Amino acid sequence: MKKLFCCIIITISLAACKRDSSELLAGRWDFSALEMPGMPDFLYEIKQTGDDNALTLKKFLLDNKLILRKDSTFDLVLLKQYIHGSWHYEAATKYLFLKDSSASNLDITIHIDSITGSRLIFDIDEFALNKLVNRHAAINNYYDLLFNKSYCQFYLDIDNDRYSDLKDDPYSIENNKWRIKPFQQETDKQIKQRVLNHLDFWQNLFTDAQEKDRTYVAYTWFDSPLVVAENGVKLEFYDEHKKEWDQNFYDSTDANKGYQMMRKCFSKKLKFMETEDKYKRHEDVIRQLKANYTEALKD
Repeated sequence: MKKLFCCIIITISLAACKRDSSELLAGRWDFSALEMPGMPDFLYEIKQTGDDNALTLKKFLLDNKLILRKDSTFDLVLLKQYIHGSWHYEAATKYLFLKDSSASNLDITIHIDSITGSRLIFDIDEFALNKLVNRHAAINNYYDLLFNKSYCQFYLDIDNDRYSDLKDDPYSIENNKWRIKPFQQETDKQIKQRVLNHLDFWQNLFTDAQEKDRTYVAYTWFDSPLVVAENGVKLEFYDEHKKEWDQNFYDSTDANKGYQMMRKCFSKKLKFMETEDKYKRHEDVIRQLKANYTEALKD
């Protein structure tokens, strides 16, 4: 009887392991490290004084994230690129296919090397990685050092954040519609809504920081001409963000329209809340920007 009981336990355990190999993929994953040819030179270029290799890579990949949702949709932020679409995993080949739903056509094929309840390790195909690097490489982010690598292996750790409503999740499509490139020219009304979603995104960042009691909010995983700082908020010149901003629209004409609309956020004077809670103060100023924007562009 004891032997039979042990056999049953082993059988159940094996079945669970087999199931978990694919089902464990569904969840939120934080990029924490990478491995590729030329790592010593790469680390030398990006490392700050006093940081070890692990901290250096965490900073480089800060708030980059892969979310594989149970409804077979995904949200990916990697090297500033946001991609939303559908995912499919082939257990036999260990390939994870990410199908981009936008006009950017940034489909990505990933090979799963290892998956546990707390860590995910995968290789990304060189062609897909090069596309991301080309879109977002800049002098100050070192993304170009990942270009044309024969392989690039990423290490991700489980993210325990949970959201009952997608509209509360900073990485969900609800807060990132402004980053989904459209398939055709948009009307002024659609562009107006795209920019408003961008402002909603900003507001959600600070709402989330308060609700989750976060110690920091990183701005390195997206690009915006809007700058929120300790001493205020400003809109930088279009040309300073043209490469990144244009990618969120059908073309540069629509992108410039969106930028000109966003200038309306500053049509009225802003009042800064007197509070020690900087995220509450930031959220309040974004609310004012949204109110100015909506009032100035109302039909």
